[in-house]
Amino acid sequence: MKIELLTIWHEMNYGAELQAYATVKMLQQLGHQVEMINIQLADCHVSNVRGKLANMVSFFGPVSKKYNSFWNKHIPVTRRYHTIDEIQSMPPKGDVYMVGSDQVWNPELTGDFAKLFFLDFGDNNVRRISYASSFGTSEWMAPELTEDVRSLLQRFDHISCRELSGVRILKETFEKESTLVLDPTLLFKNYRELTGSLNQQKSLVFYPLYDDPELGEYASVLAERLHLKLVNNKKTTTVLGKITWDRVGIEEWVKNIAESQFVLTRSFHGLVFSLLYKKPFAIIANRNNRGTRVLNLLEQLGLSDRYYRSFEDCDNAQPWNKVIDYDAVHAKIELLRTKSIDYLKNALK
Repeated sequence: MKIELLTIWHEMNYGAELQAYATVKMLQQLGHQVEMINIQLADCHVSNVRGKLANMVSFFGPVSKKYNSFWNKHIPVTRRYHTIDEIQSMPPKGDVYMVGSDQVWNPELTGDFAKLFFLDFGDNNVRRISYASSFGTSEWMAPELTEDVRSLLQRFDHISCRELSGVRILKETFEKESTLVLDPTLLFKNYRELTGSLNQQKSLVFYPLYDDPELGEYASVLAERLHLKLVNNKKTTTVLGKITWDRVGIEEWVKNIAESQFVLTRSFHGLVFSLLYKKPFAIIANRNNRGTRVLNLLEQLGLSDRYYRSFEDCDNAQPWNKVIDYDAVHAKIELLRTKSIDYLKNALK
């Protein structure tokens, strides 16, 4: 079966790239041909002269080589679409259109492309499926799109969400039933094909989602206290001010977590890979406190006590001194993994 996949990718964002990679990999393992529908969120925005210059400089740097190598190796793509009109007039040809995972149903993120991510293109006879689609928040934040989205969801044959809050939004706002499934990155036990052999390091890995000096400062103090080497998993080299020249590659990002002794982050996918590699970790609340997807996953796994509203709360709890029962955690993940893969198999019969 040929599957045309629409998700958020090509963003040089570790979580976005890894969920795209994992979705493609799983669909291929289930015996399907898959293509990424090659439209990118960057096309929503008109770059100014400075932005175009920054992109040009970055293109010639190591960062571009790293990410292009990853995409070319792992992500098969359709023709390049730049606009809504292009995809509407010449939609990709396949047996199934699939959307998900990541925050594909968050209009604050998808902007002008919001309805594309509810698969508002192509022949009505093409089957439509969502896998682990996320709204990114606990409430539907785009009432002006509600009626259009309700209509578009009627065309779906199978709908699944990554968070319990998403299941609730679908039911309460759009009168649609859905299945709770795992983020695709959790469908695999490890990523040996990306990391190669592992050698455990005496390191504390911290992963900031954005420019986050507070998290960096706390991580530095904590690493010194625990006698661990500090590793910034988003370390970036810039030129001409703030133009990205180099940064941690995707494979290196996974390996740093896999080899660490402790992980400190605000990130959902930082949490995911800590879980997969059985790492002690602490999750610090985001500044905007939108921790819906993190909290949902921690709750499912009985690890809500690893989420802290402040650095002070984390210090008081001292999670680095508390052992996680990873046998119990991974038993829960395995049950959810089986259910999620069964959902995919059934949806793609």
